[in-house]
Amino acid sequence: MLRVEPEILANFVADGRVQLAFWPMLDHGTQSQVTHVAAECAGAQDPLAFWHMHDLLFERQSELWRDTAAIVTGMAGQLGLDTGTFAACLVDPAVNEKVTRLDNERRAAGIRLRPSFDLNGRVLPGAQPFETFARLFEEAE
Repeated sequence: MLRVEPEILANFVADGRVQLAFWPMLDHGTQSQVTHVAAECAGAQDPLAFWHMHDLLFERQSELWRDTAAIVTGMAGQLGLDTGTFAACLVDPAVNEKVTRLDNERRAAGIRLRPSFDLNGRVLPGAQPFETFARLFEEAE
């Protein structure tokens, strides 16, 4: 997705034809939970910050196997977010429950492979070229 996401954003999301949503996949234990909650907490302060945190987490994923909470809080600071509010959000049971619920819904829908894409109920497992997305988006119009 990282390779084709910029093209999807520029060609379909920017003009409002496609809406991009991200669902958590909690398959790496505590680190998965903390990083997905971190993106939610960033988005709570600024909706665009969700995507900035998302991108930063992918770029620096090799760092996330240590003190994940401290690392993501530092990332929040780098993004200009209020780190006190962010740190409180990280341990908020409601935010953690939301991430867990979304992961459970994904699993219940049979989505287990990373990456997977749900296009209005049609699940595409695995990485796909931009042309596949473009064709499917245009068919759905």
